[in-house]
Amino acid sequence: MPRLFVAIDLPGDSKDRLLGLREDDLPPGRWSRREALHLTLHFIGDVPEAVARAYQGALAQVAAPAFDLQIQGVGQFPINDRPRVIWAGVQNTPALRALHGAVGEALEREGFRRERRRFHPHITLMRFRKPIRRGPASRWLNAHIDFYAEPFRVRGFTLYESDLQPSGAVYTKRAVYKLNRVDMM
Repeated sequence: MPRLFVAIDLPGDSKDRLLGLREDDLPPGRWSRREALHLTLHFIGDVPEAVARAYQGALAQVAAPAFDLQIQGVGQFPINDRPRVIWAGVQNTPALRALHGAVGEALEREGFRRERRRFHPHITLMRFRKPIRRGPASRWLNAHIDFYAEPFRVRGFTLYESDLQPSGAVYTKRAVYKLNRVDMM
């Protein structure tokens, strides 16, 4: 059964800036590999192949304009507890929320049940095997609070298949969808 998610790919220079945040001062964990850096719009999970094909077709109907996106700031999940994930933030613009909504609606038409949690756009930088003490994470977060990468143009989104391996997830593109397919009235 394929394990799917929908994401925005990042340009190479943004990935390079994110990789520059790596430090050895944090407790042991797994930093995201360059090829794994992305902004998840919707995590779908494990679905039968027939459902995966239906989702793939539904996503082809998403119409939205291209837009600019800014990576800015850093944070942790859970937000008010011992962190398990360190991330880079993404400005939650109206255009990004509209694309997130349009993708969710397309998937819902095929039976997908969206998460009810609020969309919190971010790029996962590091995962810890178990929650860590707040001290090391707080020092890292404070040192990088003003992080930003140059804005980039979002011209599409991708349906990925994720294969979980002991060395980390391996992502394969199932389909790439272009933006700017907006019907003019």
